[in-house]
Amino acid sequence: MNKVSEKPESIFQIFFRGLFIYLKKFLPFSRAMLFPVLGQAAGIMLILGPVYFYRQYFLMNIAVQKLQENIIFVLLGLILIIIPGFAVFLKAFWDYMVVMVSLNTMAANVAEKKEIGNFKVHNDKVKLRSRDYITLLLILMAVWLVLIAVPFLIFASGFIFLNKIFSTVLFGLSALACIIILAVVSVYLCLSFQIFAFENINPLNVIKTSFKMMETNFWRAIVLGVILFVLTNAIVPFIFQIFVKSSSALGYLTLPFESYLSILSDNPIIAAITEQLELFIPDLAQELALSLIGVIVTAFILPLGSACFTLFYFDIKKRSQLA
Repeated sequence: MNKVSEKPESIFQIFFRGLFIYLKKFLPFSRAMLFPVLGQAAGIMLILGPVYFYRQYFLMNIAVQKLQENIIFVLLGLILIIIPGFAVFLKAFWDYMVVMVSLNTMAANVAEKKEIGNFKVHNDKVKLRSRDYITLLLILMAVWLVLIAVPFLIFASGFIFLNKIFSTVLFGLSALACIIILAVVSVYLCLSFQIFAFENINPLNVIKTSFKMMETNFWRAIVLGVILFVLTNAIVPFIFQIFVKSSSALGYLTLPFESYLSILSDNPIIAAITEQLELFIPDLAQELALSLIGVIVTAFILPLGSACFTLFYFDIKKRSQLA
């Protein structure tokens, strides 16, 4: 294994070196993220757009009785028109998951002053171990789902066997506990993608190795994670949102959201909620459009986090060798 750094570094040194790597190879990193990010957005639009026109120009022009009599064909038509968009979304989502590993080997090449290399080659390294990678993703997903589901299961059980107030208190306490546990577990698992990228071990050993590496680096990981979170999820997206908000592009971006919100507002329950919260469709559509921009910008900055945590991974390895 090539050494990315000759001596241990502080978290701030790691962050600024990662930022330098990201800025130095901004275009290759951005090209790598292009389809994984925009492909998911395009897939969603290819689902929502045809569904909107299907409802607006076909279903709305058919009598209710006729719709009920041909409900199977109506549903079949709906399924057929969403298949292309769903296929695009799934392909982009899978590429996004693959790139979460590939970015680490790309960043390591830049840190070692090598050529960044062909992105397809980096992807192929992941795809050759796709079974192990899918297993790792399923394990990580299961951890998240279990911890997220526990408060709701407790609430449902308390609602059935206890009174409403007590079940609500239990839900609040269990939700707080699970959020804390989830945050701690996430820190211990934060190097899973780097370990998978650089070590040829099975998914369970990836998780064990990540836990072991974090035993003495827990707080360093938190500091690095907080810095990256503030920058990539708050500061940079906010700047982009201000720029878009002051331009004429926002009006075009909100049109699809306004159309769908108008459809949803036909539902009495949704209409009652928006009225109670004093939400107006144009304002809500604008906020949704700005939120989407924030999500896309955050996704494009993913290489910065990968670069920083790649350097963090090698720094921990270096420290363990010197110990």
